[in-house]
Amino acid sequence: MIMFWIIAIAMVAVALVFLLRPLLRELNKNDVDRTAQNVAITKERLNELKVELEQETITQTEYEQTKEELEQALLNDVEDSIEESNQLNNQSLTHIARYIVIISVPVIALSLYFILGQPDLIEGGKKQVAVPAGHNSASNGNAGLGSIDEMLAKLEAKLKQNPNNAEGWFLLARSYMSMNKYKEAVVALEKTNQLIPNNPVVMLRYADALTMLNGGQISGKPFELIKKAVAIKPDDPTGLWLIGMGYAEQGEYQRAISYWNLLLPLLKDDKSINEVQKLISQAKSKSGIAVTDEDVTKISSLTKKKSIASLKVNVSIDPAKLKTVSMNDTVFIFAKAVSGPPMPLAVVRKQVKDLPIEVVLDDSMAMIPSMRLSSFDKVKITARVSKTGKPLLQKGDVYSKEKFITLPYKDLVQVTIDSIAE
Repeated sequence: MIMFWIIAIAMVAVALVFLLRPLLRELNKNDVDRTAQNVAITKERLNELKVELEQETITQTEYEQTKEELEQALLNDVEDSIEESNQLNNQSLTHIARYIVIISVPVIALSLYFILGQPDLIEGGKKQVAVPAGHNSASNGNAGLGSIDEMLAKLEAKLKQNPNNAEGWFLLARSYMSMNKYKEAVVALEKTNQLIPNNPVVMLRYADALTMLNGGQISGKPFELIKKAVAIKPDDPTGLWLIGMGYAEQGEYQRAISYWNLLLPLLKDDKSINEVQKLISQAKSKSGIAVTDEDVTKISSLTKKKSIASLKVNVSIDPAKLKTVSMNDTVFIFAKAVSGPPMPLAVVRKQVKDLPIEVVLDDSMAMIPSMRLSSFDKVKITARVSKTGKPLLQKGDVYSKEKFITLPYKDLVQVTIDSIAE
């Protein structure tokens, strides 16, 4: 127990050293420090993501999506810090404030420990925390599960209020999958699949959850989902991997080998390549039949069917509305799904001085790989002038009415910015 308090006091002292250094000088670099910290945290998380991708604990799609979210969050933090710096005066703390901090840090830390911590454990295990019936000590020791369950419960409550939030259902499903709660994940992915039909990423996730729920059996509905996903996106590595596994499970080793041969050139790490080559060798051994060039060529032709959706959009502004904006104000041009998440499928950023302008919206502008123009049949096009430089519509912004388009669409889409947000 004495050792615990020695360590605790030492940690508080170290914390005070770090706190006092900036507090005893002018604080005119707060925003810079905060930005630097955010950058450092983001870099650290990106490095962790790369390791997870290399270890195959996440897919390439998940890596790209999370990377995009981290970068966007960092951008928002930097913008917020700039706005705050324009509102705050650069003043040093008074001596009184410094002493308050010096005293309050250890007091608050110790108070929080006795309120939220487990001081009984200081006694070296003499007093034990009661374990609820049906739970073993190992599961009880996972301190984070309570908070995770609470967050999932909050997310479920929000989804009950807004059941058409596809992104929310997909996030819930991913969380359940990471916790090995496959039954709950299947329910969430079924809802996601209903809200975003014919989306390869969603279908493959759905198939994976069903497979895990069925004890690893791909046959049946999971395999049908996989085949449909590969038909839509024939160069998806996860899809090619799973469809090969499905055919191998059915004893159709030749077809499995053909799909895995398509997969090999798409893999970047040696571990995955070796694993697929091992699967091919096992399939050849079980089939006893050599794979013909004709079979490989037939399936390879699927990759040539991939189409990239694009739209040509002409954006202009009502001359009467030019008086309400600045030539340097930002113009956002969006394409969104008519039925689906509110996240833009493609976006172009210009300035009022560039108008009128003709732009192209296509799959390369997708914020995440699973949300592209080619993933949807019906989209809506809109444009708006933002005085703050942020894409969310705010009071006073000038915007256009939505144009509804059914893809593929070859004609020029005409959009006029002529309305003011109230």
